[in-house]
Amino acid sequence: MKDLQALSAQILAKTKEEGQKKIEQYEEVANDRVEEQRQKLVESQKNRQEQIENQMKNDYEREAQTLANNKRNAVLGKKQALLHDVFNKAAEKMADWDSQTFASFLSGVLSQLDQDKQWQIVPGSRSVAVFQSEEVKASLKDYPNISIANDEVVQGKAGFIVQEGGIDYNFCFDVLVQEMKKEFSPQLATLAFKN
Repeated sequence: MKDLQALSAQILAKTKEEGQKKIEQYEEVANDRVEEQRQKLVESQKNRQEQIENQMKNDYEREAQTLANNKRNAVLGKKQALLHDVFNKAAEKMADWDSQTFASFLSGVLSQLDQDKQWQIVPGSRSVAVFQSEEVKASLKDYPNISIANDEVVQGKAGFIVQEGGIDYNFCFDVLVQEMKKEFSPQLATLAFKN
């Protein structure tokens, strides 16, 4: 009986020892799997964090570019409005010329016309009074082939139109300034708004 108990104890000890080894092997495999999963999780978390940082960086750069574009557009709009205002004020200043300045401008225009043709001047409604001034009448005396329309005006305009043979040459100040604006705006913008 003692032998049976000893044998039993021996089998039990051996089974226990083998069981303990298997448990240790399983624990080692499980620990390896846990470590492998932990490494994957760490790597995944690192990748996710990099993606988030890249996304935030891209969002920041896009937002910064949008703000820069909006700022540039706002500044450009202000510059364009300022140039537009400058040209409008130039046309208004011309409309307010005194009779001497107006006569000088008129003489400059008339001196370039073919003196062998008959010309007619149609005043702008805002310049009719200046055509009655002594300075303008004196300038017109030098050009006997030029007459002023008595019953016709260009409504709402300062300056005049010169007509010959059904062709109109527009010297209304707002039109002249608009032509100058097309030609000189880029140069003026460059000069006026250098950084």
